[in-house]
This record gives sequence, structure tokens and C-alpha cells, in this order.
Amino acid sequence: MSLRTTFFAAAAALAFVATGMAPAVAQTYRVDDSASQVLGGTLRLKPQPPAGRGQLDSNVAGEIAVAVRLDVSPWKGHQARIYLTVPTQPGAAIATRWSTRGRLLPGELRSGERTLVYAGPIQTDTLEDTLRLAIQADGRKLRRDEQLAFAFEIDLGTP
Repeated sequence: MSLRTTFFAAAAALAFVATGMAPAVAQTYRVDDSASQVLGGTLRLKPQPPAGRGQLDSNVAGEIAVAVRLDVSPWKGHQARIYLTVPTQPGAAIATRWSTRGRLLPGELRSGERTLVYAGPIQTDTLEDTLRLAIQADGRKLRRDEQLAFAFEIDLGTP
């Protein structure tokens, strides 16, 4: 690369930053979901039938519905991406699929991951939807007192 090309590239990069057009870094915050409510009681995981004759299957599964109410008032007027997260579980890997009524996106995730459930402008103080979750885990590695700590995170774009 010639000195002239290097100088031009450096000048262009400096001009890009000086005009405020540098890529924005997303800021991530935890979303208050304390108004959310589990519908129908506690999740009960039940053993699943073996996949084939003579095979052992240690998978357990269950379904539960949750009325999700996210307090997004601190970010009203911003573009945002909201994610559902579940931390890595010390025992078993947890797999979750869910459907929604349309305000949030349906999807799936495993423990230790986060998945997009909303992308767009925040125009109201709350985002509400009902999630129907189907949860599956390896029953051999799951502790009886295992608790799933689902949470929501928001990444902000520019206002």
C-alpha cells in the first residue's frame, strides 16, 4: 500500500468518525419483567416415551404459559432489540421452544443463550404477550430443585 493510499484511507476514516457516523455500540440492559405471571401453576416436567422400541430415554418435558409484561418505559422513544435469555444450567442443558400471540416473536433457545423476541421502536410503557413454553431437559442431569431463571435484555439503538 502506498503512502498516498494509506494517508487517504486514514483521512477518510477520521472524517467518518468526525461526522458522528461511526458505528454505534449497543447498550444492553435488563428489562423489568416482575409484572409477568405464570399461568396455570408450577411447571411439571414428565418423562418422555422412548424414541424406539427397547431404547432408554431420559428426557423430561413440560409446557407452561406465561403472561409476559415487560416494563420498557425507560426506553420509550428508542429503537430496540429485546432478547429472552436463560443462563447456563449447572446440571442439564435446557432446551426451550415457545409460541406467542404475535406481539413478541416465537423462537427457541438453550441454556446459556439469548434469542431475539422483539425488534423495533418502543412506543408504549409496556410490552405484553402470552408465551406458551415447551421445555425439555435430560432428566438424569436435572436436579429436582432446578429453577429456570429466564430474563429479558434490551439492546438499544439510537433514539
